[in-house]
Amino acid sequence: MAINIKTVTCPACGAKVNYDENNKTAYCEFCGALLDMTEEYGEKKDRERDDIQDMKINHILNNINGRPVRTNNVDIQKSRKTALIIILAIFGTFFIISIMFSVVGGRMAFNTINSIATSTKEEETEVEIDPFDKLTITYSGISGKGTARLSDGNVYSVSNIKKTTSNTDKLSNGDTITVKYETNSVKYNRTIYNLTQTEKTYTVYGLDEYVFDINEVGEEDLEILKKNAIQKALNDCKEVDFAYVEDSFNIYAIYTLVEKDYSEQMSVFIVSFDYIDEDETKTGYHMSKYSNIVKHSNGEYKINFNTGTYTYVRESYFNGFTVPSAHSTWDAVYTDVYLNNKADWFIHEDLKN
Repeated sequence: MAINIKTVTCPACGAKVNYDENNKTAYCEFCGALLDMTEEYGEKKDRERDDIQDMKINHILNNINGRPVRTNNVDIQKSRKTALIIILAIFGTFFIISIMFSVVGGRMAFNTINSIATSTKEEETEVEIDPFDKLTITYSGISGKGTARLSDGNVYSVSNIKKTTSNTDKLSNGDTITVKYETNSVKYNRTIYNLTQTEKTYTVYGLDEYVFDINEVGEEDLEILKKNAIQKALNDCKEVDFAYVEDSFNIYAIYTLVEKDYSEQMSVFIVSFDYIDEDETKTGYHMSKYSNIVKHSNGEYKINFNTGTYTYVRESYFNGFTVPSAHSTWDAVYTDVYLNNKADWFIHEDLKN
């Protein structure tokens, strides 16, 4: 008997099945389904789909019984393509959703940040402040050599604005100091401080002053200084057994000297007196130097009235010293007091008889 091979499609898995048309049945070598070949299989039109469903059921049962299930390569490729399309569709869907969330989320984040910034900006306050209301300057020292110290009592941010000051040392009463803030606005926390002025000029005052004119100390104190100078001259003459004329001691001249660098002040009292030299009466001169007579800003004076063994101390005084010296002529006194000092000292002639 001749073998006549035909090919049909397995209704269970879709694979191509080759069979001998002399046989009434055939098995699908891919899924194991039993095919009935008693009719023209490929031209069957009126068979109900229930038969196909039965084949699928048989296919499942055969798998359970351990019979191998085979799949057509073409169908495998189709399945893979289908799975790939499904996977790509899923990932594409997630990607689109992610972009949408990113856009929406970005807009929400932007709106949130913008809202916070707007809210913060709305909460900022501006305050006008005159920084010089709480800026104090303290002066100390002697006029001509005084110093100034600044103290800024403003809020932290304002007090830390860099400031420039024209000068703070070697100051005299009546000098001026200019203080300048280098910016007119500063922010601290959420407050903006706007300075109503950034520059101000101050006049120096309150420094102690050296006495330039001994007559400034007042008549009572001046008489005490004169008396002490005369007493010192008389005591010095007694110590050297000098042939002096006791009633001849008088104040002859007074000079006030202030060092040009304002480091020292001297008030020089010159006492003239008569003495006997080889039966001839001559005139001698004795000097007493009072150091650092100072006038306070409140009008009080600091004076040391110490001359030798005689001491007179007022309630307010300044530690000083006296230096006695004697000259035989007035020219020698003038040279010692004036000519030798005029380059380095301010010299005021208070009295000359």
